Amino acid sequence: MSVPIQLSHLKTAYQYLNDPIALIDLDGHFHFTNPAFNALFPNTPAIACDDRIHDYLMLHEAGDFQWQHVFKLATQTQWSGLVGIAKANNQLQLCAIELSLIDLEDQNHCLLVKLNPSYDQIQSNETLAKLAYKDSLTGLANRSLFSQLFDHEISQSQRLGMRFATLFIDLDKFKIVNDSMGHDVGDALLCTISERLQKSLRKSDIVARMGGDEFAVIMNNIKDSETVAKVTEKLIREIKKPVKSGANVMNVGCSIGISIYPDNGDSAEVLLQQADAAMYRAKHQGGNHYCYFSDALNQELQDIRLIERELEVGLAEHQFEPFFQPVIDQQSKSVVGIECLARWRHPQRGVLEAMEFIPIATKTGLLQDVFEQVLRHAIEHLNIWSKQWDLTIPLSINISSNQFYQQHTFDLIENLMKEGGLSNNAIRIEVTESTLQDSHEDLVARLKKIKLAGFSITLDDFGTGYSSLRYLQQLPVDIIKIDRSFVRNLDNNPHDKVIVKAIIQLAQTLDILVVAEGVENETQSHFLTENQCFVMQGYLFSQALPAEEFESFFVSYNESIV
Repeated sequence: MSVPIQLSHLKTAYQYLNDPIALIDLDGHFHFTNPAFNALFPNTPAIACDDRIHDYLMLHEAGDFQWQHVFKLATQTQWSGLVGIAKANNQLQLCAIELSLIDLEDQNHCLLVKLNPSYDQIQSNETLAKLAYKDSLTGLANRSLFSQLFDHEISQSQRLGMRFATLFIDLDKFKIVNDSMGHDVGDALLCTISERLQKSLRKSDIVARMGGDEFAVIMNNIKDSETVAKVTEKLIREIKKPVKSGANVMNVGCSIGISIYPDNGDSAEVLLQQADAAMYRAKHQGGNHYCYFSDALNQELQDIRLIERELEVGLAEHQFEPFFQPVIDQQSKSVVGIECLARWRHPQRGVLEAMEFIPIATKTGLLQDVFEQVLRHAIEHLNIWSKQWDLTIPLSINISSNQFYQQHTFDLIENLMKEGGLSNNAIRIEVTESTLQDSHEDLVARLKKIKLAGFSITLDDFGTGYSSLRYLQQLPVDIIKIDRSFVRNLDNNPHDKVIVKAIIQLAQTLDILVVAEGVENETQSHFLTENQCFVMQGYLFSQALPAEEFESFFVSYNESIV
């Protein structure tokens, strides 16, 4: 049985030891630290009673090991492990730590903390590699280390009443470099960008690679937003300078989002999320730009969170349904196709179009669920109409770039078609021009596999990207759709007339069917038919309709042309 000790005697005994020693209560608040312990934190004010050990030392254990669990174990038996101390320039000093229970005379308990800083000198490299706190390519802090340094920065700033800025950085046009010049060149570019980031910031600032071409920065102890802006502008200038790698010269830029502690939030999760949202706003403004998180962005973020929650409810209550827009052949005056468009029949806000929820569904991982719900209903209707009208009109389905490369997407379509007793040639897969320009390594093989399964392929939004004759010759595309932005201005824009004529001629040369979308008036329709484009869709004929209304349209349209 241990003999109770006076706290004052303990402090006297440990005051002049060379070993770093501290006494804490069972919740981690300091009662005492000796000079050797304080010397480990030269850049912070003196440690005060009631400061927490959490604010100074970071646990380095696998899983969700937390300090409260450590304290509990230490009351039962002596506990030992590893902790990290945040240093300047993203460095982490590792120390061995021992905690043991001490009985005090006033029937209270405290924990004796012993640190061994020399552990870092002996085994730091091996331990860092094992715990994987560094990004293997750039040598910067990785996401795991950044998360721990972030929490530490919040604790320090809260205690000292300081502000800091969080910068979320995403490179512009990096994918083009990576795809066109190869991953080795892309890796060299990332290393150069990492060096420029470090050289442009103070040693006390924290820089991390979050993955891919995304970086994060913590600028600590900032005085005002103007200082942050100046540093951010410097980062943008440095990053967009040309980068040479062998015979290659690369030009990229960056978009940066900024959030401020404590103005915009007081947790790492919130601050990072807000910086990320601000970065996307900067990217939408054309890149090579930065954007602060603002009240407007905060409202936008809250709206997104609300939609995320409502999406899950909408899926559970089957609120997503297909709308159908007819594709008309002006020569035969018949419906030769149907485009399936996702709609959300929201109980409060009415029918929402795809662009109001698809981007959020994609970001939250719910896109495939929405896609399946809409597609299942669409194929059920197609099956009914095929039997009712004794013909099957091809159904066009829009899929995203990610879905295009996922076999699950096509397995789902095939299974639903089999359930409905329909063949795959009744489905047209619509992909945007940009999807086929992603230069995915197995693009051609993927397209051939889709064609072999019986699906036809439509290239949507044609003319908005950079397709060429050579490019189209290589790809087994059945249909190209002239983007509505060109059709819209046929009335008054000679330049768009030239583009539309060229697209029609290109399609004819390659023996590819051409469809004009967004046709709204007779002038546009007349120009298209004059130039041998007879297949169209748009408000001139019909907007996208729910199933019952589309069925009525089909019947009345056929009757009107008989």
